[in-house]
This record gives sequence, C-alpha cells and structure tokens, in this order.
Amino acid sequence: MRRRISTAVLGLFVCTLTVAHAADAADTTRTVFVTVVDDKGQAVPGLVPEDFAIKEAGKDRVITSVEPARAKIRLALMVEETLVPMIAVRSGLADFVKRMYQDAEISLIVVGQRNVTAVDFTSDPNALMAGINALTLSQQRVQTMVPEGVYEMAKNFEKAKPERPVMVLVALETQQVSAEEPQNVLNQLGRSRAMMSVVSMEGGGSVAGGVGSQMDMAGRAQVMGDGSKQSGGRRVEVAALTGMPKALQQVADDLSSQYLITYTLPDGVKPSDRLTVTLKKKGPTLRAPTKISDK
Repeated sequence: MRRRISTAVLGLFVCTLTVAHAADAADTTRTVFVTVVDDKGQAVPGLVPEDFAIKEAGKDRVITSVEPARAKIRLALMVEETLVPMIAVRSGLADFVKRMYQDAEISLIVVGQRNVTAVDFTSDPNALMAGINALTLSQQRVQTMVPEGVYEMAKNFEKAKPERPVMVLVALETQQVSAEEPQNVLNQLGRSRAMMSVVSMEGGGSVAGGVGSQMDMAGRAQVMGDGSKQSGGRRVEVAALTGMPKALQQVADDLSSQYLITYTLPDGVKPSDRLTVTLKKKGPTLRAPTKISDK
C-alpha cells in the first residue's frame, strides 16, 4: 500500500512539472503579422523562416515558423466625417468592403468630434453596404478629432485583444485642435498591436494660426505618418478624391499578402516593445511593425 501511494504522489509531481514547463515555454513565444508584396503589390507565396530575421530590443530572436496569415481580421474602417459625403470616398469604401468581408469582421466608424459606429463588427456585406449608403450626404464643415479617434480605437483593441487587429483610416491632411499628445496616441497604438494603414489627401481650407495651431497640425501628421510606419501598415497619399478607391485597394492588397511569424525569447528574457523584422529575400517589399506591445 505504501509503495502505491508513493508512486501516485510521484506521478502527480511529474505531471505538475510538465504543465509548468509548458506554461513557461508558452510565455516565451511571440507572434507578429508582416506584409510582403512584389513590385506589383501582389502577395509573395512560399516564404519560410530562413527568409526572415527578427531582432527584439536589438537582440536576435529564433524564428520557429512562418505561415500565411489565416486568422480573421478585426478591422476598424474609419472615415473622417468631413469626407463621408464624397462619392469617390463612398465608392472606395464599398469596393474595399467587397474585397475584404470574407476575411474580416469590419466595423464602419465615422471620426468626428468622437468616434461614431455606423456599423458594428460584422462579415455581412449587406449590413456594411447599408451602413455606407446610410452615411450622411450633407456637406457640413465639422471639427474632427483624428488623433483622439485613433487613440480610442486602440484602447478598444487593447481591451478586446483580437488576434489580428487592423485600423484603416481615411482622412484629410489638415489642421485641428487636439487634446491628445501624439506620442501618447502612438504608444497606445503599439499596446493595441493593431496595424494601421492610412489613406489621406491634402485638406486645404484650414485656417492658419500661430505656433499652437502649427503644432496641432504636426501632431495629426505624426499620428498618421508614424502610426502607419510603426504598426507595419502603409500610408497612401492621393492628390484628388478620385484616387481614394485605388488607394484603398492597395491597402486591401497588403492585408491579403500577410504572413504570421512566430519566434521565441530565451528563458528569463522579458518581452520588449522594440522590434526589427527584415526580409533576406531580394526584390519583395516588407512592411512590419517596429513597436508592439511588450505584454
């Protein structure tokens, strides 16, 4: 009887150690989504771990797997309220939804003085088209809060923790009064792990002000420019509204050309928010985040 009890206790001890070790191993594994396209903006198939290199906090990390991104995208399609009535913008949004709805849950969000959800996250193309058609056609000049809108969406993503969060922002390059420091917005974007792409056009018609006004404009530009770069997205600047549909299709090309890279940290090393991903293969273009959550 005594031997049986000892054996049972030993078995329990071994089992406990095995589970603990598995948990430790899971804690050292990290993932990142990257985009790889050819010179025509199309996907580059067949890439393997040997085609990439990753540094976290300046230190080489071991890549354990590279595979095409298959997780459903959680996509916040954000359009500045000033642009909502524009036919070219609405057409671009509709074509983008038609392209992406099978691979994404999409929410249509109007960015004004605050974010207004026109359609909540769904993969139903009819609901999304109805939402686009229901957007106002009234051309009113309103004050829009783009940095705050990005910050709010990033906070939502950080809380919800979707596997593959994405923001696509359609906005003007113009002045605004912003209460949110741009670096705070960028830090929050990093914590959310969301990839942000921006389609923008020169706004014009802004009232030039003093130093404070110029800083506000620089802050919006910093969020739109640095935000897309640090998150692994892209910024497409168009010269006219007619360029919006094509620009949104370029963003869709990127989202359809992504890989999921899994890599590991050495035992005892804490994750960092500083990341460098490089592609060893010559020719294709790589877009990858440079700042991610350290959680």
